[in-house]
Amino acid sequence: MGLVQIDSVARVVRSHYLPFFSRLGPYPRPTLDRLLHEDPRMGVEYWAHAAAYVPPETLHHFERTRTEWWRGDFGQRHPETGPAFRALQRSLLEALESGPMSARAAAEVVDHGITERNRGHWGWNPSQVKLALESLFAAGVISSAARNDHFERIYALPRDVSPVLPQPTLTYGTADDPRLGIDSADAARVRGVSGTTNNVLELTRVAARALGIARADCLADYFRQQRRPTEEAISALLDAGELSEVDVEGTRAFKWHAARAPRQVSARALLAPFDPLVFHRPRIEWLFDFHYRIEIYTPAARRVHGYYVLPFLLGDRLVARVDLHRDARAKTLRAHRITWEPGEEHWDELIAELRLMGNWLGAQALDVEGTHLPLS
Repeated sequence: MGLVQIDSVARVVRSHYLPFFSRLGPYPRPTLDRLLHEDPRMGVEYWAHAAAYVPPETLHHFERTRTEWWRGDFGQRHPETGPAFRALQRSLLEALESGPMSARAAAEVVDHGITERNRGHWGWNPSQVKLALESLFAAGVISSAARNDHFERIYALPRDVSPVLPQPTLTYGTADDPRLGIDSADAARVRGVSGTTNNVLELTRVAARALGIARADCLADYFRQQRRPTEEAISALLDAGELSEVDVEGTRAFKWHAARAPRQVSARALLAPFDPLVFHRPRIEWLFDFHYRIEIYTPAARRVHGYYVLPFLLGDRLVARVDLHRDARAKTLRAHRITWEPGEEHWDELIAELRLMGNWLGAQALDVEGTHLPLS
């Protein structure tokens, strides 16, 4: 994996824990916490796909994303409160000199006179301190040292997170026009206006190695890069022999040079909705002929397969959708609804995987569509 996506939904467990379970089986979650939150870190947070953990070295490949953070308006170019917001950013940078802290802790040590307002974020209205911290995080000027028990970011200066991280300074525009992101909303919307670039070649290389077989759109989506530079990177990797062009039942695709082609696949795994194998839905429709939606964002009356739906991988096929829920109060792992693909019913394999997961999560019982089963 070149990244693991982060999501706040904990219907089963926080989503970034599941891809490692799917690949490794039961493992101690505190070990992953240590690898992500203590030096030397295996991963650090950034907007590399959506919110995601990536190796610290990978952040160097997002120079334009960091530099052009001001293309989005966090509050820095508001005609009335923009100056106060920018002063708040500077105050937060000074506060973080004393060490990492959450947004709530930061709000207790910095002052600002900006009126809080409803921003229409589906009931989530971040404070001005939170917005300022998120702007600095997008710029790479600060990083995230960990997540607390409320799954809130613990913000920190990059040097306090990893010596490998870039340490850019806070800017609001280009060298020629340092106020561009403050004064001109139209100009700030133009991608590439800063003259910097992401290292799309290296990002495509990481994506190709992680995916093994991919179309151009799959490689571009992995780190949410544009198609044209991704296609240029694919051409360079083809010329270097790192990619080869292949035909997948009439579809032009690209194979990583070191990708294995085993005679058989013995995989068995429940996949998180944000797993890198499935987060680009067009790829799994193409390769697995499997139409998938998570459905947590679908109104209840329109849900087809359930609320938090995990694809079930068996061998080289996605054979079922499992609406899964860890009921912490009842200490029960509940598979509310299971939908098998036509001709695919592998109950013994699925129940064995559910038992494995239930024990890993510390459950004491398993409920499969209303039938109570022992975990042992």
